[in-house]
Amino acid sequence: MLSSESVFNSSIANKGFAILEATFKENGWHLIKNEPNWLSFSKLGDETSSFDIKILSDKIVVSVPMKNSCYQYVTSFKSYYEASEYIEQRLFDYIR
Repeated sequence: MLSSESVFNSSIANKGFAILEATFKENGWHLIKNEPNWLSFSKLGDETSSFDIKILSDKIVVSVPMKNSCYQYVTSFKSYYEASEYIEQRLFDYIR
């Protein structure tokens, strides 16, 4: 489990997704875009599949890769918690 100290010492530009960053790192994914309003995670050797998070003024737009497809699924959320939970579940679905 990630400690609160690790969250604040994380290199991620948007601390609202620091725990999610740790989950990606544990599974071999890394940040390819690290801005306060736009994060993107990809796996080395598979740069065409990425998890994108764009934070807008009224919503959080999430784009996730679809397994065995060249397409992304896009949806939006009102809270960091909902977006994080969704992304984490889609990551586990994708890597299984």
